[in-house]
Amino acid sequence: MHAPKFLGWLPAATLPCNWTTAWNVLFGLEGRAVGPGTWVLVQGTGGVSIATLQLSTAARATVVATTSTEEKMTRLEGLGAVKTVNYRSNPKGRGREARSFTPNERGFDIVVDICGNQTLSQSLEAVRTDGIALMVGKVADDADPISLSAVFMYTCIFRASLAGSRSHFRELVRYIDEKGIVPAMDDVVFELAEFKDAYRRLKDKKHFSKVVIQVAQCLDRNK
Repeated sequence: MHAPKFLGWLPAATLPCNWTTAWNVLFGLEGRAVGPGTWVLVQGTGGVSIATLQLSTAARATVVATTSTEEKMTRLEGLGAVKTVNYRSNPKGRGREARSFTPNERGFDIVVDICGNQTLSQSLEAVRTDGIALMVGKVADDADPISLSAVFMYTCIFRASLAGSRSHFRELVRYIDEKGIVPAMDDVVFELAEFKDAYRRLKDKKHFSKVVIQVAQCLDRNK
């Protein structure tokens, strides 16, 4: 696969996992691709959530994001989120709070759940009738599973996605080149010898978007 023409190695390295997952989420279901008028809800500031936010914004969709701090709320809004919800201040009602921002409180066309059992009930609270609730991760899966009968209470499409296909990747690269999207990365870039610190930063949830480890000193893609 070729990387987008104008990206350096570091932002290009973020694409194969997080960005292909986000592309599958937003464009992978035929007839349900995002665009103007689509409302999308993303959780947190991890790699998949930020990629989903950036792709949705490029497609002129409307994005609401949940996060845990005022600083992160500001950064999410800087990347295009129209509203943010602090889930620490409203842990049990964040789904309804996010839903309140949608037109007539109808709910979201696409809800991207990255946490699993801990947040699925809130995601179902936020999705509209016939909307899509996507499970793409289990990063905070320290809660009891929700029952299947609870899912039956919501008339929506429930879809799981761990990544995208090779064709998704090709489409993603073309789209990034067309739109001139620069993937957001974490503030800290680690050297290979610091890989333990990189994983510790990820585990401690101190990162913003994708944690990057620089393997080689040469960042010139032409060399």
